[in-house]
Amino acid sequence: MSVKTQQQITLPKIPFTRTEKFRVIIISAVASIMVITSSFYLAGTIQMLTRDIGIIFGILAAVIPLTLLQLKEVQRREGIDRHLPLFLLSLVSSIQSGSNLIQAIQMVPERNMGNLGPLLKNLKANISWGMPISEAFENFTKKTGTRMAKRVVVLLEIAFKNGGNVAENLETIQKYVTDLRNLEKERKSALQPYTYTIYISFAVFISISVILSSQFFTQIESVKQLLVTTHIANSNVFSALSGVDISQIDSLLLNMAIIEAIFGGLAAGKIGSGSYVSGIKHVIVMIVIAVIAFNVVKF
Repeated sequence: MSVKTQQQITLPKIPFTRTEKFRVIIISAVASIMVITSSFYLAGTIQMLTRDIGIIFGILAAVIPLTLLQLKEVQRREGIDRHLPLFLLSLVSSIQSGSNLIQAIQMVPERNMGNLGPLLKNLKANISWGMPISEAFENFTKKTGTRMAKRVVVLLEIAFKNGGNVAENLETIQKYVTDLRNLEKERKSALQPYTYTIYISFAVFISISVILSSQFFTQIESVKQLLVTTHIANSNVFSALSGVDISQIDSLLLNMAIIEAIFGGLAAGKIGSGSYVSGIKHVIVMIVIAVIAFNVVKF
């Protein structure tokens, strides 16, 4: 059996193939259409359910599966980057014990390496079959899909080609990667309060909007009824209120809350995790809060 055939058989499974992604997209689209259609049918029978709410939840039904798919991929890459310092530390230990770089890679344990384990197994298999080290590293980089892994591979290639004190070079790389990981942790810890600030500001906006809708606007409706019963709409100082549509104001406030949820959630994801994809979960939470506040708390 050729090296190429063996490589195709033993490659670790890609987390999500194009077929699986396409299947998720189809399921999401069908779920979205069903939710929107059902909401249009039930809009006249359930007081709190309107077509706008149905469209919102229909969009969420389409977005949530794709979001979960992307979040799982983000977590996979995060797991790979988290175990890279341990991988480099194992290489340093092996080289200090007398092995060369190729032998050290083959001696790295696959256990306790998380998502990096299957990729290391594939890397060692490629090397053992006689694949050129540069091609094996390139294949490893494509499978990991992270910038940190790409940097590590480039540095490993330089250390392999230049020779010299490989153990010292790898130790320097290991410290560099560890420092980057620590800086990333510090960044997330420092920016975490700003995520809470976004949620607090959103809660304040929702609270004010609900109070206006349930207290202030109901008084306007009472004034309108008074104007109609007293037949002084043209002379009263409140005559301008006779043309105010409270339902349109409520709809405008809800739309504003949805817009703030979208941009605030994406900003929270970028600030907290460094990824807009991670912000979609915040968007979903804020939209659900807005819908509940405007359609449940009011009643």
